[in-house]
Amino acid sequence: MKNRKPLKLETEPAEPLELGVEVCLNPWNGVCKNTDIAVYICRDGRTLPICRECWREIGSTDVEWRFN
Repeated sequence: MKNRKPLKLETEPAEPLELGVEVCLNPWNGVCKNTDIAVYICRDGRTLPICRECWREIGSTDVEWRFN
């Protein structure tokens, strides 16, 4: 079994730009404003929308997911 490294937050997630417009809140890329939401993840008690592009990048990394 490979050793996996946990993801490290680069920046705090951004907040939505306008009311009613849902943007990507990828906690590892605080500058993404993409509205093409693919999945939602829970992090620190918050449900965060993640766009297809960010999800593709997150999914291709060698990280360990766990439930706290």
